[in-house]
Amino acid sequence: MRKFVLIILGLMLTMSVFAQEDNKEKGVFQVVDDMPVYPGGDMALRNDIASLVKYPVVAKENGIQGKVYVSFVVNKEGKIEDAKIARGVDPSIDKEALRVINALDKTWKPGKEDGEPVKVSYTVPIKFALGEDKSDEKKTYYGEGENKVYYIVDEMPQFPGGDEALRKYIANAVTYPDVAQKNGIAGKVYISFVVEKDGTVGNARVARGVDPSLDKEALRVVKALPKWKPGVDKGKPVPVEYTVPINFALQ
Repeated sequence: MRKFVLIILGLMLTMSVFAQEDNKEKGVFQVVDDMPVYPGGDMALRNDIASLVKYPVVAKENGIQGKVYVSFVVNKEGKIEDAKIARGVDPSIDKEALRVINALDKTWKPGKEDGEPVKVSYTVPIKFALGEDKSDEKKTYYGEGENKVYYIVDEMPQFPGGDEALRKYIANAVTYPDVAQKNGIAGKVYISFVVEKDGTVGNARVARGVDPSLDKEALRVVKALPKWKPGVDKGKPVPVEYTVPINFALQ
C-alpha cells in the first residue's frame, strides 16, 4: 500500500471572507470586527485536525486524493455547529473531513461584532494527498523570494497592546469626512495591508470599500499605524498580510 501524507492547508481567513455578504437574516456573519480564534491559534487547529484525520482505506486503495473545504459556524458560545461540505472530492474523503471538524471539541474564542459575540461562518480546507506532496506549501503565501508575503504563519502579527488597543487607536485616529456626514454615508471599510518583517505597515489598500471619502480616510488611518510585533514563521520574522475593518457610523 502506498504511503500517504495528509496536508492541512492554511486556514481561510482574510482570503475567503469577501466571497459572500454577511448573512444577517440568519444571524450568521462572514466578516466581523473580531474573527473567531481557536485555542492556541491557527497552528494548534491545524495540528488538532491532522491528529484526528484517518485517510479512508477505500480512498487510498483507489488512489483518490484532493482538497475538501468544510464550512461551519462558530456560535456565540465558541462551539462548532452546522458543519457541511462546501466543496468536496469524494464521498469517503468528504465524510472523513466532516467527521474531523465535528470531532473538534475545544471551545473557540467566539467572533464579535460591535463588541458582542455573534455567530460567524468559517471555512477550513483539508487536503488529502497520497505520497510526498509539498506542492501546496505555497498556498500560505504569495510572491517569490524577497517579495514573498504570507497569509498564515506560526505566530501572526500583533498590534502593540493587542486587538483592543488597535480598535481604540483606529477610533481615536479616524475623522469622519464632512462630505460623507452631509450625505448620510455610512458603512464598514475593509483595509488590507502587509505587516513587514520589521513591524512596519506597508502596501495598504482597500479590500472592500463603501464610498471614496470613507475609503480614503480608512486608508489614511491604516497607513499611519505604528509598528507591530511582526509575524513569525519557522522562527523567523516574515511579511504577513492582514485585514482590518473600520466602521463609520452616523450618530
